[in-house]
Amino acid sequence: MIIPALDVLQNQVVRLYQGKYDTAQFYPFELACRLQEYQNSGAQKLHLVDLEGARDPNKKQWEQIQAATKALNVPYQVGGGVRRYEDVKQWLDAGAAQVVIGSMAVDKRQEVAQWLKEFGAKRFVIALDVNKTETGWAPATHGWLADGEDNLFELVDFYADLGVIDFLCTDISKDGTMTGPSFELYKQLIAHNSDIKVQASGGVSSLSDIKTLVEIGVGGVILGKSLLDGVFSVEEALACCQSA
Repeated sequence: MIIPALDVLQNQVVRLYQGKYDTAQFYPFELACRLQEYQNSGAQKLHLVDLEGARDPNKKQWEQIQAATKALNVPYQVGGGVRRYEDVKQWLDAGAAQVVIGSMAVDKRQEVAQWLKEFGAKRFVIALDVNKTETGWAPATHGWLADGEDNLFELVDFYADLGVIDFLCTDISKDGTMTGPSFELYKQLIAHNSDIKVQASGGVSSLSDIKTLVEIGVGGVILGKSLLDGVFSVEEALACCQSA
């Protein structure tokens, strides 16, 4: 599945380089219009991130994002600044198909486990954004500003045992770089647990990258900068998936 992504900062569409806020590249696209464009191009799911909320939950842009998603007919998943039960409920009530949980999934496992029990595990995407270290893949938290101490595969096991199917995993060193995805990361994740659906995110720079990810067996490909920069279109990405 091709999943076009839009990140929002200062109420504008933006892309970061390796998650660093001081590298923000702003795009002159109106959020609602761009979402409609992706939907009209055949995307079956969309991905939204409130980067302002991820950095500071007191500065959430949810009102603006929710207004932009009202006219959508395709499901969307959304994250950024989700810290409380009330945050999850607000997004689901606003029409989100799934809520993406990042930092909390690393820092507050038991609290997130209660959300899964309350709303159903299928309503969540667990986002595990990682840095490669000497000891393996280390999850990062809080807008990628801090490193967690957990092991990636242990976290996957914890949430898979609770019924979560969808995992969005990003190699931070690849994010926004257009240097190719972290193929080895996704191979390892799928080899570790073939029952989960891994959403690959970060570094996709060509249709060949998409083809390789499909062959590896990922469940979805998140596309941000490549679509915003016009490297290829949603239609071309979809056609590539179908022919792989």
